[in-house]
Amino acid sequence: MSLWKKSRVSDVVHVEGRMETERYIYTPGPVGVKVAEALMEGRIMGVKCGNKLYIPAKTYCPDHSEGELVEVKGPWIVKSYTIIYEDMYGAKLDKPVVIALVGTEEAHGGLIHYVEVEPDKVKVGLKVEPVFRPKEERRGLITDVMFFKPVEHG
Repeated sequence: MSLWKKSRVSDVVHVEGRMETERYIYTPGPVGVKVAEALMEGRIMGVKCGNKLYIPAKTYCPDHSEGELVEVKGPWIVKSYTIIYEDMYGAKLDKPVVIALVGTEEAHGGLIHYVEVEPDKVKVGLKVEPVFRPKEERRGLITDVMFFKPVEHG
């Protein structure tokens, strides 16, 4: 086990001086820019590659040299989930948090995100939909999707 592999905030190692990551500048590339622009517009993108849909969008298709960027409209479903009852310090949360792998039936992969649902109502296959931040608060990040919520029938 590496000295740097820590799992709780209380185990964080303090490093003196400047870290190289402070000088790092992330550049999203052409696909990343289009994904960010779509999030600003309230859309989620994936990559269609042959007959496969990959979520989140990838720069290069694992099966071919290049895929096609497409909007993923759903229907979105919970593919897997966990319920969190404690914070990272071991203190009980006031309300449990549901985090799920959300995707579409045909998609390879998905988004790991919050689902606003009572823990006893979540299940694999639950149909959900994204809830975006108000347009003026969006920044082109996956956090522009505040959470997914169950699709209301009716």
